[in-house]
Amino acid sequence: MKLMKSHVFWFAVLGISIFIIDEQISDPLDTIVVDAALELQVAALWASQIQREPTEAEIASLVDDWVTEEIWRRESMRLNLAEEDEIIRRRMIQKMQFIAEQEAALTPTEEELQDYYKANHERYEVPSSVSFEQLQFQSREAATGALSATESLADLAESSMQRRVNVRQSPLQVASTFGPECTRSLNSYDVASNWQGPIQSTFGWHLVKLLEINSSSVAPFEDIRATVHGDYTYESRLQAQADFIEQVRSNYDIVRKEESVSYTHLTLPTKA
Repeated sequence: MKLMKSHVFWFAVLGISIFIIDEQISDPLDTIVVDAALELQVAALWASQIQREPTEAEIASLVDDWVTEEIWRRESMRLNLAEEDEIIRRRMIQKMQFIAEQEAALTPTEEELQDYYKANHERYEVPSSVSFEQLQFQSREAATGALSATESLADLAESSMQRRVNVRQSPLQVASTFGPECTRSLNSYDVASNWQGPIQSTFGWHLVKLLEINSSSVAPFEDIRATVHGDYTYESRLQAQADFIEQVRSNYDIVRKEESVSYTHLTLPTKA
């Protein structure tokens, strides 16, 4: 009976009771489970990045790092730091998009790739190109006179910063280097072994020897299969995201409030 009347006894009972109740209703944020599955997960992620299996010591260190990061994450959740945080919002969106993509079949068959290539052949069109040799002169008269000279044309030409031989240049490339007038002049010539001109560029006057003309064409599938595969996968990812949103949109009530919004009180970031 003396024990039942002891303040120390009841204090101890109260403390034990509080501990038991706290354990039963404790916040799940306070419990961090480290098990074999977690160790396997962090080890697999590490191995995919480093390209070798981690040692036991490295696994222990990886788990410690994971626990530290988990504490940071849970403390931020406890303080509701994720609410209205645009960076976290974007990360959550990206993760959801990734999940939606994984649920779709993004690995195409050879037939699907071929069909995609045929349906989008204009995307893989190789522009026309021209290969030519050029010599630069100080004036139109100098270039014209060089055509009838008995000396080597290369000896009569002036030094130039531009390449003498230009291989498979598209009209855009020729125009960006020599100017649009040069591009139009080249288009009026045929392939020949002799020098032609003179034609004018942004650098002066030139004699040219047209070596090759290639018309625009669609690149063969075998040559650009990797590019086609990348384009197909990218568009399939976008379509998977669109399909997912279309599927779940009906689960939400979209309420649009017709209230005017004032932007005068917004604080915009300033450049340092």
